Order: sequence, then structure tokens, then C-alpha cells
Amino acid sequence: MPLSSGWRAEIGRKVLHLCSAITPIVYLFVERPTLLALLTPCVAIAMGVELLRHRSARFEGFFRRTVGFMVRAVEWKRLTGATYVMVGALLTVWIFPKRVAIPALLVQSVSDSAASLVGLRFGRTRFLGKSLAGSLAFFWTALVILWVALPDSPLVGLAVALVATIAEALPTVKSGRLELNDNLTVPLSTGAAIWLLGG
Repeated sequence: MPLSSGWRAEIGRKVLHLCSAITPIVYLFVERPTLLALLTPCVAIAMGVELLRHRSARFEGFFRRTVGFMVRAVEWKRLTGATYVMVGALLTVWIFPKRVAIPALLVQSVSDSAASLVGLRFGRTRFLGKSLAGSLAFFWTALVILWVALPDSPLVGLAVALVATIAEALPTVKSGRLELNDNLTVPLSTGAAIWLLGG
């Protein structure tokens, strides 16, 4: 059966989303100041692109022709998910220690992608603001990541996976061009849970 255009676009978005796992992988080999020095200009560029595409019709046309197929309809009047990914990564690295930030960013990258793809394909029953199938995919992939990252704290890993799953599934709060996007809330809530529970 051929893939629908929506399914193809979602695969493209999530392949790009998975590429954000390069941030925690790089963090394994560098220290916080170095990673912040790399992330800060990336966020600045992303915000510059957002500003241009909302202010310049010519640039918006170029944006639509090149990467527009991966942009959700609601994102044309708001920040894109990719920008929230970069902002979330920057804040997570800045706020939390390295041992906390790395698994939090991996959960945001891998588990969120799994939730979107499984939810789009199999999601029929709703759970909070998302699909139950997608949330289950998120939970199990997050649990594996956290158990690997926190081998001496399996109960902490379980609790953090539950917190992260709920954060991802909650309905999005929107205000004008901004929203409480799960690309922002997932790494921050995951990091906060690991830190508070002593993982």
C-alpha cells in the first residue's frame, strides 16, 4: 500500500527530529561550555529564519518550496517544532548537569519520534491530548533509554518515563505565535524529574 502524503511528511519530520540526537551524542565527548557555544548560534539562526519567514513573503515562498512539505499546517502561523527542539536543547544543557541532560535529550529525540510515527499509524484511542498507541511507544522507548542511562536506579527510570510520557501527551497550550510545545516541555520535565528524584 503506498504511503499517504501525510505519512510521508511525518516520516520526513521525524527523520529530521531524530537527527537532534546528535546533540546528546556530541555531549558525551564535550563539556557544557563547548556545547552551549555550538547550540547558541544554531538557536539564533533558527529564530532568524522564523522572523524572516513571518516578515518576508519572498523568504516564506523560498521556505515553502524547500522544506515546506515537512511543516505542519498549524506551524505556518507559529514557530516550527524544529525551532522548539533547538531551544529545548539549549535550555536543557544550560539548566541541568551533563548526566541529566544527555538522557533527557535522548528521550526528547527518540521517544517523541516513536510516539508520532506509531500514533499516526495505529493511534485510534485518545490519551490526554495524544493517542494511546503513541504514548505507549513513547513510554517504552523512554524507559529503555532511562534504564540504560540510570542502571542503578530502575525505579527512578520508571518514574521519569511516566513523567515524560504525560508531559508529551498533555494538550498543547497556545498563545498567539507561541505555544507550550512538547519539544520544549519533554526535555525540561524529563531533566527536572531525573534531577529531583536523584537519578
